[in-house]
Amino acid sequence: MTRTLSSADVVVCGPGLAAAAVALELARRNLDVVLLAPGRVGRPVGPGAPVAAQAFVEEATPEAGGRLALFARDLFPDWLSGLEEETGVSGELDQRGALTVAFDEPEEVLLDRALDAQRRRGMPFEVLEPEEARGREPALAPELRAAFSFPRDGVARARRVGRALVLAGRGAGVRLNEGTGARVVARTGGRVSGVETPAGFLPAAAVVLAEGEAVERGEAGLPPFPLEASVRPWLRLDASSDPDRPGRLLVSSGVRLVPRRDGTLVALGRPGRDGRTARCGAGRLAVLLEELRRLVPGSTAWEAGESGAALELRAPDGLPLAGETDVAGLFLATGWGSDELLLAPAAARLLGDLVAGKEPPVPAAPYAPGRYGL
Repeated sequence: MTRTLSSADVVVCGPGLAAAAVALELARRNLDVVLLAPGRVGRPVGPGAPVAAQAFVEEATPEAGGRLALFARDLFPDWLSGLEEETGVSGELDQRGALTVAFDEPEEVLLDRALDAQRRRGMPFEVLEPEEARGREPALAPELRAAFSFPRDGVARARRVGRALVLAGRGAGVRLNEGTGARVVARTGGRVSGVETPAGFLPAAAVVLAEGEAVERGEAGLPPFPLEASVRPWLRLDASSDPDRPGRLLVSSGVRLVPRRDGTLVALGRPGRDGRTARCGAGRLAVLLEELRRLVPGSTAWEAGESGAALELRAPDGLPLAGETDVAGLFLATGWGSDELLLAPAAARLLGDLVAGKEPPVPAAPYAPGRYGL
């Protein structure tokens, strides 16, 4: 006979930053929340965490994606400051801005076209001459052809933010259950009734599924959904002895370079779809190092450390799956790609309002699972 566990108002399923942020938001709305995670709660997708709503202009971002990113960027400083004040854990937000650069004419043309969207939104950015860009970041390669400054972008420490979310969640009454994922979401009469777990049945009025791989496998009581998976290689480097090391987020067509306060940096390469490995193979590492050398020639003197690969999941249209499904009370909050840290406060606000039956401050329709019949 299946054991029945103590009930909850909402069960949030997933180990990531978005899951932890959503659980905290719901608990702050005086709901009884259980957070189930197959592993550690508050685990980021990867070690490098840009808080960049604008710097990645070379990527084809849907308009609704840009709108959500900018909304999240507006929320982020106060959201993180509140977490830090509550828990004493600093997320090390550095808002010195970001530089996006081009090294040849095709790259410059592509960047300029992508910047048209920024101009339409009236977002602040600055076009820099190569000499001015190198004046701000002397480590940049002299072959630099064009540079664009994004003063509102920055970086933060995702793992520290995850730790703060866990502490704040516990303080708000979230019941954390690590090492226990939901086997399946149960429903009665077309509505969620709870989740089946290895420990027994957990009754709940609402379930937020924030674990992308569970959505892919069809463990949500929905058909399996093919999220697009990509793997982004990363490498940690020690540049603490280099006085000219970059002090702000640098972005080129081949690498993102994320600085940290301790003098280390994380280089993030292009995403690829060559398997879901957590390892960064020798070939991909060589490509990443070459792109890094192209961006910052002096990086060849930095000491290479830990490397790996981060799994990123997105819906085919590039937007997250965030909202209620056709099963009443079952919500999805997944498909954040590489932007989970940036989007965490927006995910919390969006799902908090939707679960409560309120109108979110940004239109929710573009992110609704119903666009794929879910």
